Amino acid sequence: MKKRNVKQLAGMSSKKKKWIIVGAIVVVIAVGAVSVSGRRQKDSLPQVTVEQAKKQDVTSRVETSGTVESLKVKTYFSPVNATISSLGYQTGDLVKKGDTLVAFETDSLEQDNEKSQLNKTATVSGSKDTAQKAVESAQKVKDAQAELPTLEQNVKNYQEYVASLKTAIADRTRTLAEDSSKASSDISMALTKAQAELAKMQENMSSLTALQQEQEAKITELTAEISETKKEGGDTSEAEHQLNNFNDALKQTKNQIKEQQNYIDEQNDVITQLNVQQIEAQSNVKDADSDEQIVAWQNELEDATTKLSELQSELSEKKTVAEGSSDAELTQAAKNQLEATDNLAELEAASTQELLEKGRQGIKADFAGIISKEEISEGTTATQGMELVTVSSNEEVAVNVSVSKYDYDKLKEGQKASISIASHTYAGTVSSISKVAQTNEKGAPVISAKVKIDNPDESIFLGVEAKVSIETDTAKDVVCVPASAVNTATDSTFCYVLKDGVITKQNITTGVTASDYIEVEKGLKAGDEVISELPEGVEAGMKAEAVSGSTEE
Repeated sequence: MKKRNVKQLAGMSSKKKKWIIVGAIVVVIAVGAVSVSGRRQKDSLPQVTVEQAKKQDVTSRVETSGTVESLKVKTYFSPVNATISSLGYQTGDLVKKGDTLVAFETDSLEQDNEKSQLNKTATVSGSKDTAQKAVESAQKVKDAQAELPTLEQNVKNYQEYVASLKTAIADRTRTLAEDSSKASSDISMALTKAQAELAKMQENMSSLTALQQEQEAKITELTAEISETKKEGGDTSEAEHQLNNFNDALKQTKNQIKEQQNYIDEQNDVITQLNVQQIEAQSNVKDADSDEQIVAWQNELEDATTKLSELQSELSEKKTVAEGSSDAELTQAAKNQLEATDNLAELEAASTQELLEKGRQGIKADFAGIISKEEISEGTTATQGMELVTVSSNEEVAVNVSVSKYDYDKLKEGQKASISIASHTYAGTVSSISKVAQTNEKGAPVISAKVKIDNPDESIFLGVEAKVSIETDTAKDVVCVPASAVNTATDSTFCYVLKDGVITKQNITTGVTASDYIEVEKGLKAGDEVISELPEGVEAGMKAEAVSGSTEE
């Protein structure tokens, strides 16, 4: 082995010591870096998104939809018996006040007028002829006086017979009606009671569903808490005990919901059966028109009434003749009768003249609007009183909307609304609210209301759907927070607030609620930082770092 001198050995020893020192420094630096890094990681705070509570205006609205309908509708009927010569408009057309809707051919009306004038002349001539024949009637007076007692007795007998038939028909009709009414009333009462019980069951179901959601939320919260506690090495026994209790409670709630749903299904079956019974009861009602005994009596009554009328007419004629003078002069009664006949002929002539004028005028619109219905076509024959055409005003229109049981108490007449029809927007006002709830296609009770369109124009289409936003309440310059920051528990309403860097649960009292912001009457002031949503694993009492959730204007 090669020998080294003392200096060489000393140099080697010195180098080793230097390397050892350098290595130790590197290890110290590395350990220090790890220590600093770990401390920084431990000291970092969770970030939460905050927005400041601020003063502003807030408006609550009820959003709904409905059908556009006219508030002023008029149906025009034919004033005459005549052929339709022309129609001014078709269904869906716009009309103005005074526009001619229907025109008539007046040829037949003119002929009727000529006939009535001729009839008037003939009647007057006949009266003169009657006067001339008065002498021939003198002998008939004596004959009539002899026949009067027999005719009067026959009339009396038939009057009593007719009265007895009417009494029998009325008594049986009343009995049938009472029987039918009682059966229908019993079913209706049972149906009303069953529907009320169903409503209570549905309310219980809503409460149980809400309770289930709260329990599931609490389970989720406890599960997250246990997971975080385990990561940190903490004791999770109490939280796990609570979790087990909530799981047991959730299981019980689900069983109650299933049981309640069975009750609801059974109640719906009961209501269905009652509805079927009601329909069957109505179809089995035996009214006066189908009762064999009443039909037979009515036939007898018709025959007896006809015979009585004939006898009374004959008696009247015989009395007129019997009370007349036996000489050639007309009696005063005969003169009065002739005068009345002449007057009737003159009235008939005047009536046909008036109908002719109505036919010439046709039918004109009383107001501007839209042709919403037509029952005739050109060339058809209209009879007096026939429905011809219907006009619906497009200047007095409203939207017929339905509001749920959760919102109807917010509605008041006079409230303002915004109405959207296709691409057009109109201002509106709540003009009427129904006091009777109806059931929609889902079986839920709703209240109907009319929202009048304040500024209608020619773009309005009747019968189309419209979206309606009703302003139900407004608060001016009040403290508001985003709706996402408001939390609701079973016994309180609260926000999470960042105070001095610490997450704090703050109970509040809310006021007017809009879709995006909610008024806070008590609990917060302008400038307070509210947390829209807590990140997973973050809870009240922890320190956190604020991150702005909105940009101030």
